[in-house]
Amino acid sequence: MAAFVGTLVLYVSILMFGQFVAMGTVEEKQNRVVEVILARVRPWQILVGKVAGIGLLGLVQLALLGGAAYVTASMAKLQDIDLASIGLPIIAGVFFWFILGYTFYAFLYAAVGSTVSRQEDLQGAMMLPIILILPGYFIALIAAESPDALLPTLASMFPPWTPFVMPVRIAAGVAPHWEIAVAVVGTALASAALVWIGSRVYAGALLRTGGRVKLREAWRAAAD
Repeated sequence: MAAFVGTLVLYVSILMFGQFVAMGTVEEKQNRVVEVILARVRPWQILVGKVAGIGLLGLVQLALLGGAAYVTASMAKLQDIDLASIGLPIIAGVFFWFILGYTFYAFLYAAVGSTVSRQEDLQGAMMLPIILILPGYFIALIAAESPDALLPTLASMFPPWTPFVMPVRIAAGVAPHWEIAVAVVGTALASAALVWIGSRVYAGALLRTGGRVKLREAWRAAAD
């Protein structure tokens, strides 16, 4: 149950702060402040700074929430159950998987956010990361009931869903060390790839205003 609550917090946090990245990207394009910034720094530097700043805000919020949860668990008295000792690994896991999951999705949110120029068009653009996130959350529900089933086992090592499913399997004690290593390394490598891909799309679409820019067009524009 503690692992599932942690997964729920991860789901909401990654979804919310990823959308903050996309909204910030559109706001910069809409008020054209990004044109001034680009006179000083490169597009990838703007993107990395934005993702890092919003990510730190997310970590602060998680720290406050985790601290409140730990204090509450320490004060609660249940026979034969030490809630505080359960809570510490879960809180640490939430921090760790938030960093991996947020990094993976933040650059994707920034890339799709850079393809539109108005906040009104942003909801449609954000469907791509949401489509990737939602299955991970639902598979985490399955993992809470059957953590060693085939679907949760495979999904826990698939980078888009790893941050949501693997914490549940780890807490249930059914994830061997090699699966955890594959999940961590795979998500880290996928995040690094998205940093490169997202930065290129971001650079190609950042100065293009008007209608929505297709991802393929932004990719080609960055190469020109």
